[in-house]
Amino acid sequence: MRRVILIVIVAAVVVVGGVMLFRKPKVSAGSKSRTTQSDSISGGRATVSRGKTAGRLKAKTKEERIAEKKRLRDEERKRKRELRRQERERRRMLKYARSRRGTRKSASRKGTYYVVKAIVSLGDDSYALIDNRRVRVGDVVMGRKIVEIGTDRIEVEAFGRRTTVRVGESLLPPSYFVQRRRS
Repeated sequence: MRRVILIVIVAAVVVVGGVMLFRKPKVSAGSKSRTTQSDSISGGRATVSRGKTAGRLKAKTKEERIAEKKRLRDEERKRKRELRRQERERRRMLKYARSRRGTRKSASRKGTYYVVKAIVSLGDDSYALIDNRRVRVGDVVMGRKIVEIGTDRIEVEAFGRRTTVRVGESLLPPSYFVQRRRS
């Protein structure tokens, strides 16, 4: 009988010791790390990190997350501000072109303004005639930058888009010349 009691006590001690040894440490909800007592070799305290990490990535703190959100928000504001500025510039150029529509005398037909009349190349130097105005690569006409001058065409960049304009065509798109109905 004494042997049975002794075996039951030893088994209980082994089970309790095993549970204590292999259980996961508890971490409070507000804390991401806990301090544990180190072994007698180091003699100090060690900090064990319990954040969500993948591989060797470091978990971000609350301050880092807030700073990241603020940075992204500022970048988005800058991007939208730049888009609004470009839209204002585009509208200003179109308004300017519309106000000059009736004053152009070089246009032979209605709705043909800023027409590429000719392209002239003299060795390395080449230029285009746009309504009797001589333009080279880098010049700006009606908000459209001349990017390249070829033998029979010019490359024009406007509002981030490149278009090809041949001799006899207008720099402005055909949709620009749509007639408005009069009331």
